[in-house]
Order: sequence, then C-alpha cells, then structure tokens
Amino acid sequence: MIIITDHKVAPKPLLLAIAAIGWACLIYMAFVVFKDSIDRTGFAIAALQGQVPAEINPFIDRYTAHPWQTLAHCATGTIFAVLGPLQFAAPLRRTFPVVHRISGRIFLPVGIVCGLYALTISLSFPSWGASSLRWIGIAAALFMIAAFVNAYRLVRQRKFPAHREWMIRGFAVGMGVAFFRVLLDVLQAQGMAYNDAWNIGSIVSFPAMLIAAEIWIRMTRPKRSVDQPIPAGVQPQT
Repeated sequence: MIIITDHKVAPKPLLLAIAAIGWACLIYMAFVVFKDSIDRTGFAIAALQGQVPAEINPFIDRYTAHPWQTLAHCATGTIFAVLGPLQFAAPLRRTFPVVHRISGRIFLPVGIVCGLYALTISLSFPSWGASSLRWIGIAAALFMIAAFVNAYRLVRQRKFPAHREWMIRGFAVGMGVAFFRVLLDVLQAQGMAYNDAWNIGSIVSFPAMLIAAEIWIRMTRPKRSVDQPIPAGVQPQT
C-alpha cells in the first residue's frame, strides 16, 4: 500500500497502521449502511403493498409512513455505501484511473442527492431525544451537500488535492449516519435508555467522523498546494 509519497508529517509505518484500522472501520460502517438500506427498502415496499406488521416499533414506522421517500433515500444510500470506499482506495485509483473517474461521476451526484434526502428526513421524519438536536442532522446534511458541491467545483478546476480533501469530508459526514447507528446499538447494549443513547449518538457521531477525516487529511496532505491546479495530462499523485 502506498500512502502519499511526498508527505513527511508522519512516518510511513504509522500511516499504514492508521490506514488499516480506518479501512476496517470504514468497510464495517459501509456494510451497516448497505444492510440498513436493504432492510428499510423492504419496510417501504411492504408498506406500499399494505403489508405493514401489526406490531412495529416507532423507528421502523418512520420508514413505513414515508415509503416513497424511503425508497429514494435507500437507493442512493446503497450506491453511496458501495461506491464510496472504492473512490478512496488509492491502489484502485492509480491502477484504474478511468474506472475511478466514471464511478466518481456517479458517486458525486449521488452524494449530493443523499445529502438532500438527509435534509428532508431531518426536517420531516420523527426523531427522539432532545428536539434541539434535530439541528445537528440538518447542519450535517447541509455540510455534506456543500462539501460535494465544492468537490465538484475543484475537480472542474483540476485542483485534485483540494478535491480529494472535500470528497473525504463529504463522505465522512455521510458515514456519520452509520457511526450513529453503531453507537446507538452499543449504548443500548450497555443498558442506556433509548432517548439518552439517541442524544449522545446525535452529539458525537457527525463531529467525530469529521474530526477523524480532518486528521487523516492533514496527515496525508501532499506538499503541493491543495489550491494549485494540476496541468492537463499530468496524473495527480495522491
């Protein structure tokens, strides 16, 4: 595995160790998003067919009550979870740059749409815990949209290092939903009440993912200025 060859902030063994841990966590969280998207798609389809179970918990009811919105959100969420990790796998990006560009042209607009659906869900779906914490989800969705829009602007300007950084930030916030779901289950398994677990998950999940992304960005930032365009025909070394 090659980690940003022209950066010296951290020794290569440390970067490799962090990368290994980070990829293990990322793959697990991507699996959580993928599995939950499939499950919620099933809830939505059952609701459209009039087959909602008589006994259903309030969290699942959020999706059966909004089946079409759930289907659209889950479809984009599944693509986001599958293509996201592939976009950031440097060996694949270097070996198959054309595939990276094609998948990026799918992933980037899907990421923006995911952010839009996350915004509508934050505004319209019921939530638990403190009502004021709804604004955290709204802020995360707006940041995710802005990050991917900025990433698109930067890639059009051939500012690939800066594009990479904003793609990482947008993806990290999107995966904050997966971290929230994992943390919610962990806290409940420790005996914490659902509302309290929801409060802690809401406060911790998105900032934690964004901080982790920012640390990785700064540890692997190339010496070339992130705002300096790369000439056409030159392959970016990231």
